[in-house]
Amino acid sequence: MAPQRAALHVANDVSNATGTGQAVVNAFGYDGSPRMSTRPEWTMQAVIPATIPPGDESFAVCFFLTSIVRLGRSFHSTQGFLEPLFPVVAKELSDSVLSTVLTAVSTKLWSLWKSPTNTYRTPHPPFTRALSRLQAALNDPLERLKDSTILSAILMHFYESIAARSTHQHTMRAHQDGARALLEHGAGSVPDSDCRAYLRSYLRHCDVSTYMEVQLDDTSGLDVWFDAGWDYSMPANPNAVLDLIGLSIADLQKRLSTFMCGLAKNNPNGLTLATWWQDASSVNAQLLDWVQLVPASWQPYKTPEEDTFAYFGFCDIYPTVQIATIWNVWRVCRLMVLRMKFYLLAKASPEALQQTILIATKDYSFPDPNHGRELVDSICRSMPFYLGNRQNHGGLHDLADPKIRFPNYHDQDLDEAIRTQPFARTASLE
Repeated sequence: MAPQRAALHVANDVSNATGTGQAVVNAFGYDGSPRMSTRPEWTMQAVIPATIPPGDESFAVCFFLTSIVRLGRSFHSTQGFLEPLFPVVAKELSDSVLSTVLTAVSTKLWSLWKSPTNTYRTPHPPFTRALSRLQAALNDPLERLKDSTILSAILMHFYESIAARSTHQHTMRAHQDGARALLEHGAGSVPDSDCRAYLRSYLRHCDVSTYMEVQLDDTSGLDVWFDAGWDYSMPANPNAVLDLIGLSIADLQKRLSTFMCGLAKNNPNGLTLATWWQDASSVNAQLLDWVQLVPASWQPYKTPEEDTFAYFGFCDIYPTVQIATIWNVWRVCRLMVLRMKFYLLAKASPEALQQTILIATKDYSFPDPNHGRELVDSICRSMPFYLGNRQNHGGLHDLADPKIRFPNYHDQDLDEAIRTQPFARTASLE
């Protein structure tokens, strides 16, 4: 079944190919022969067939569209990628770049589900076809402008993000940067669309996520998003608001780094210090207010667990893994602000420390280390929801093992409690 049929079933020219167009191609890191821009271990000998049975391909695409795409859309918890995928792929031909990439990603995830011996490092022949088709689209001036081509690059990045986290590596940025180059290249050449607005939002989310992961002092790559502010053409989404707060946190860290370098050379600037501290307190207040934006359906349910995998006898259960991750990103944001404040207190000169204490005392913004412990406890209580009772690293195939238990809303002993009791907001506010 072709991808566009599966989607239906479950649910101006530019400049010459040289110049700007070639710069867009170069942004993807392609050098003429399509390949996975990964580490050498990706070149292991193939242990799966070179072709995917047609039945598996059909099931794989349907599984991806229903279990990943539709679920994310139904909870309105995604950030610009899953929203346009359904309507765009439904209009695509079977040999289009988006259909080819969707098939490659879907069949790879499906192979992981079916075969425990397969890993993210196992070569997957459909990716060769997908990368070749994507490069051909990049070299075509007309295809390069299509929303579906940008979406194809982002879909490749989506898969690479999953693979990177599974193998404990940083996410590669080739397709992320390439998708951004495509958006910038098309600006002014093609009419703006809801799809492009969603994709810009998703790329902003990717950049903020990369910063949260690496936490570099150099945040210049986020400046364009910080200057752009809120896109009022996009529907309100707690995840989008959290991204904007993440941009403010990146700005705080950049200013703090500059300020601390200055402390070693000059007397502290009282106004600069006061402004930074007040801004940090304002960001923390925004994080606390963010909780009020979260729908009731996103709230975790705190339940006692007698199993050894629970955290001090408790586990927080969420509607989806994605929503659990959003809550944990929120907690990490609060921890980052807390850490920056403690860092300033620890590194500041006696004069700067005295000024900081006066400011913090005046506006009741002195950091409390107990808040950090509570946030870490909340993150730890979410781990059983992610991992179940597994003791070792596993994969998608674990979901088919009857010995492995994953706490979820559908447990019989939770159904009645969830229907009759309010969600435990305190578990999220910690």
